[in-house]
Amino acid sequence: MKIRTFVFGLCMFAGVGAKAHDFSTTINGQRLFFEITNKSQKTIAVTYNGGIADKKAPMLNGIIEIPSKVKYHDIVYEVNAIGQKAFANAKHLKGIVMPSGIKSIGDFAFENCDSLQDVVFPGNSVSLGQGVFFMCPSISNVTIGSDWKSIDFAMFRWSKMLYSVSIPAKVEKIQGIKKLKYLTTINVDSNNAMFASYNGMLYSKDNTIYYACPRAFEGNVVIKEGVTKVINGALVDCISVTSLDLPSSLQVLSFRETSRMKLLERIVMRAKEPMFTGYHNGIGKFFFQLANEKVQIVVLSSSKKRYENIMSLEAGEYSENTESIPYMVTQAELPIKKNLKGVKQFDKE
Repeated sequence: MKIRTFVFGLCMFAGVGAKAHDFSTTINGQRLFFEITNKSQKTIAVTYNGGIADKKAPMLNGIIEIPSKVKYHDIVYEVNAIGQKAFANAKHLKGIVMPSGIKSIGDFAFENCDSLQDVVFPGNSVSLGQGVFFMCPSISNVTIGSDWKSIDFAMFRWSKMLYSVSIPAKVEKIQGIKKLKYLTTINVDSNNAMFASYNGMLYSKDNTIYYACPRAFEGNVVIKEGVTKVINGALVDCISVTSLDLPSSLQVLSFRETSRMKLLERIVMRAKEPMFTGYHNGIGKFFFQLANEKVQIVVLSSSKKRYENIMSLEAGEYSENTESIPYMVTQAELPIKKNLKGVKQFDKE
């Protein structure tokens, strides 16, 4: 959706008493309330109707395009913020388009906007308060600003409809993506210098690091050849994975990544030489913490003996490396030798 610049004149609703707003204006038949935040710099913030004790739910519906400028008493003000709880409890609000110039969004600004589906941020980076989209279950489309360098997807963790996210070219830091319980696909702009996506999963640009599997992904995960490291926690919440195919280039992977995969049927280890996935009493071991005792671990027949020699068969405390905190692994969670299957050659995938 294209963001336009608007200058709106005031429909005369001046705030009186202990109100959060100083004035209001009607835009396309819908009334927005504003607080003057800096008279000398002529800036205002979108706010709510009423005072702290008698805040009124916004009577808004459909898609709202916040104007970039508003005229009040012959002075043109720049809209540079959305105040705390500004749109809270707007039950019929379906979309919000923020103009360039919005620099901050206050705490719980869109709290309990049950019908909110589309969120379009400004191109510039924005300072975000706590719980901005608290209890907004319907968000399904999010447009991140083109100039954003970091994003914390945890702000959308209450959404039950956000199945796909797109990461712009300038983003250098990504947080909270594992908080999205219903996410199936991650897309990255091809011009991004830090990250890349492949089959809806998140990788480093050089494809040597595997960062994230979307939590709601179902089926077969095939990690690209060339990946040397799977980041801790990248796979652990993907409980609907049925098959895990690991490249011969892989060197770093935690035994805990499979611990919640109750539907897992097969792990393919393409490396001829086994790697250590965990440590027990300081000794490197090859194993996976399994939620399903029937998982097959597939290796080359010529390498099967080497895998068996370092496979862990003893319950106890295991750590991901020699310095990390150990985790208790029960006998039922450990693979046994019959889980290990040798094949002459792997399927071509």
